Amino acid sequence: MASVDVTDDTRRAECEHFESVVKAFLFYREHALNVVSKAEVSYARLPPAHQAILSHLPAKFSAQKQCIEVNQHFLNTIIAHASGFTGNSHLLQGARTEFSYISPQGLDMDKIRCTLRQFVRDWSSDGLSERNQSYKPITDALQNYYSHYPIEQRYQLRVLLPGAGLGRLTYDIAKLGFSAQGCEFSYQMLLSSNFILNYAPGEKMLALHPWVLSSSNVWDAEAHQLKQVLVPDELPGGLPPNVDFSMVAGDFLEVYRNQRGEWDCVATCFFLDTASNVVQYVEHIHTLLADGGIWINLGPLLYHYSDSQDVDSTELSYSELRSIIQYYGFEVKEESERTCYYTQNPNSMMHTVYNCAFFVAIKKPSRGFVPSASQIASPHLRRSICETRVSCASGYQRPDVQL
Repeated sequence: MASVDVTDDTRRAECEHFESVVKAFLFYREHALNVVSKAEVSYARLPPAHQAILSHLPAKFSAQKQCIEVNQHFLNTIIAHASGFTGNSHLLQGARTEFSYISPQGLDMDKIRCTLRQFVRDWSSDGLSERNQSYKPITDALQNYYSHYPIEQRYQLRVLLPGAGLGRLTYDIAKLGFSAQGCEFSYQMLLSSNFILNYAPGEKMLALHPWVLSSSNVWDAEAHQLKQVLVPDELPGGLPPNVDFSMVAGDFLEVYRNQRGEWDCVATCFFLDTASNVVQYVEHIHTLLADGGIWINLGPLLYHYSDSQDVDSTELSYSELRSIIQYYGFEVKEESERTCYYTQNPNSMMHTVYNCAFFVAIKKPSRGFVPSASQIASPHLRRSICETRVSCASGYQRPDVQL
């Protein structure tokens, strides 16, 4: 993509934000050891008789620290390949990935812990059940609605996936022969997907311990809390001929603001509720699709900004949302409720279950009614556009992967 003119202040703010994310990756060890240290202090303050009963805990704390070292090595490896990402961004020229000192102030460590769990969901055999719940209905619908297309011609169909996360669903769709592009806003996800898609050394060659700091609702600490997960379960590559597979960094509403009618399908998975104004999402998806294009959605309506004091948020029920979808010229062809987990520890004593809305909607011919996509970005988005294209063939090239 061509670069756009940005001010020095914008570039400086973007680099600072990016560097804060990198620092959080690199600070994980210290953060995690602080969590274990608190548990050690609590143990040391127990009455001696209770310490004797729980004499196995120091060994458990030691095992946790070893797992933390493994996680930090994994995160360091991601950052070590960040130049393949920053080198493609006009906004991140000069952004640092090495620091002599890192202050924890302002670092979002919860997002790093979530990123580790996201690797389980997207790129491990342990996440297969969740992928079958959330991703398979979407890929099944794609194959069903385009079954009249010969497989060798599917590459002509363009599928867009906003909120693509670590890129697994985008990759799975590309494997089916469709040209697929994921769009992601989070630098935690973008750095991680850049690594796993372009630089992973081999199948199941990377270890992590995603639940090591989760001490509540544990059946068995050694078997479950300290469990090792290997990624990736499949090494990205070997896509069908002519398939265009890529990841784009930026705000969905901004990156695709000038692509009216250019997409055959938009697939949204756990995405709609990231909007502060979900009507804007519906409007924009309608604009992006060609007449007869399909929109496949699966996800809940856990509106991310509903409790925010700084961001306006409009929350709609599913029936209200469905009316908006029809208002903009979609015909809902298929609709059901699907039960899904999201980055859950399958061995935990507690699970959050989402009863998700799944639908397939067709964009009807406009007949003169063409809603215009708003050019105003949602107020919570801190950057207007980041045009970095991070594809599976940028940097390290997998065999048979096409740009």
